[in-house]
Amino acid sequence: MCGVAGILRWGDNVSRPGEIERMTAAVAHRGPDGEGHFVRDGLALGHRRLSIIDLKTGQQPMGNEDGTVWVTYNGEIYNYRELTAQLRSLGHRFRTRSDTEVIVHAYEEWGPDCVKRFRGMFAFGLADLIRRRLLLARDHLGIKPLYYRTGAGYLAFASELAALRQVDDDPPEGSLEAVELFLRYQYVPTPQTIYREVHKQPPATYLLVGFDGSLRGPSRYWNLRFDPDPGPSDAEWLERFEFALESSVRAHTVSDVPYGVLLSGGIDSTLVAVRLSRLLERSIKGFCIDFSDAALSEARYAEQVARKCGFELYTETVRGDLTDLLPGLVSHYGEPFGDASAVPTWHVARLARAHVPMVLSGDGGDEGFGGYDSYLMWMRPSVRGHLRSFRHDPSLANARSVAWATARRLLLARWSVLREWQRGIEYVAEDVRRALWRPEFQRLPAEPCPLFAEAAAEAPRTDALAYAQYLDIRTYLPCDILTKVDVAAMCHGLEVRTPFADVDMMELAARLPLRLRYRGDRDGVPVRKYLPKTALLKDFPREFVHRPKQGFAPPRAEWFLPGRSGRTMLEDVLLPAGSPLHDWFRVPEIRGILQAHGPGRDRSNTLWLLLVLGLWLQQNREIRFR
Repeated sequence: MCGVAGILRWGDNVSRPGEIERMTAAVAHRGPDGEGHFVRDGLALGHRRLSIIDLKTGQQPMGNEDGTVWVTYNGEIYNYRELTAQLRSLGHRFRTRSDTEVIVHAYEEWGPDCVKRFRGMFAFGLADLIRRRLLLARDHLGIKPLYYRTGAGYLAFASELAALRQVDDDPPEGSLEAVELFLRYQYVPTPQTIYREVHKQPPATYLLVGFDGSLRGPSRYWNLRFDPDPGPSDAEWLERFEFALESSVRAHTVSDVPYGVLLSGGIDSTLVAVRLSRLLERSIKGFCIDFSDAALSEARYAEQVARKCGFELYTETVRGDLTDLLPGLVSHYGEPFGDASAVPTWHVARLARAHVPMVLSGDGGDEGFGGYDSYLMWMRPSVRGHLRSFRHDPSLANARSVAWATARRLLLARWSVLREWQRGIEYVAEDVRRALWRPEFQRLPAEPCPLFAEAAAEAPRTDALAYAQYLDIRTYLPCDILTKVDVAAMCHGLEVRTPFADVDMMELAARLPLRLRYRGDRDGVPVRKYLPKTALLKDFPREFVHRPKQGFAPPRAEWFLPGRSGRTMLEDVLLPAGSPLHDWFRVPEIRGILQAHGPGRDRSNTLWLLLVLGLWLQQNREIRFR
């Protein structure tokens, strides 16, 4: 796991002294084990290294034998040994045992399409000095981040937004559309960022940048297709699931350093832990975060898992207030990011990094196998029937060949379903957002989100749950869950690997019939994530497996009660005259939301997002928005 940075200048622009060094220094926490740079004409690549594979000879940026191809890379290619053997058979010579060199030779052999052959998590910039182009690529599911900034005569890229603020240019301009999207979803969806000139590269895409400034892409090289196969029996599907999970866990343990596992006590991290215990002949360390509020604690379940697997468990309890931690955490994310579970994630990453440089986690299991509470709402009969009503209609791509009335019905149906889905997942309801925005900004709440519109147009209609899962895999998983884990972990230089957020695992999940993702149990109660829970029942009792789902969020509602330090922080950030928030939002509405929060009146979702946004604006007062 590492930090990457780079900039390509064209025309009369040339490399600026110290620019790539500053960009690389901004991601130093991602790679404490080494630093490297490559500069030639208008191209500069930078790298910070966290050594996990090939500790002695994996330094970057790394070039090929004749120095015509150079790469700066963040991530791990889990099938690099198989690719190394294949490339050697094709005549390529390797100087190292690193997965980095595989990327160089795979590009030489297959060009940009080499990314289709990689199984892993990756984000890289690769310079081809012969073809005079820069290739930017991101992994299939968006585990590793990649941002790029365009300006007059240059394109810069990096693992974090902070590095792009080090480019020799004026500060980028802020986006009010991004602020509105943040209030809706608690994150800014891909490809947008809080800055107009800066973009998130979407997962499963590559971008080609000519040394003359020409751009092609981002081009999508993979898309998850839900195509349920009802043929195999439940027993056969269970066997396939267990084999795929064991194979994925085995692949994710390729490492030259010690590692552990994050144990929440939930279904997915428990399944990963059980497979690890069967693969290894030694005990490893598990890490768990507890809350002083017993209603939020799952530490007892993590302890049960550790005993079953023979792991040594380290637990830390999140206590006190957040006033010391939150401003720094807001700064690390580089733009407003409102998932409050980043706080315990930061704590568990710090705990784990004190013992190991790499861990496995259960992230991705809920999206792949249907585990969220939101899916229960979504599986109402009315929604399922609405989806079926246009499931077999022609696609919008062929709308010109059908009558306008049919095309219009398709558009309205798809928009209606998407709006219903978004209403169920919004963190600040539309009426609250409208009341917050000042009159001159009332257009913003009505504007659609490009990412959600694109994902909805491609979402499956095989069943209602597949539609919701696909939307989450395209939006919530990369933009929230994986971003949260990456940034919180890399604050401490910890690599987190995700066996469920894996190409092979997701493609298996997309083949499951509905009955193995969602069905009623013997009491008629809907069971989400049915197949993984069935697998876990082999090792744990029913009361462990089928207990109510517990989230990972801290007790924000209590933090914001009158008399608590969180309430004081809210008042200090949201209310003072001159607060940047007052440029856009009605002060009486902010005050009313704050005063409405109390015992039995939870307004913490809205307050938390306003607090994060207010802190970020305080830290970035030089940014101008429009």
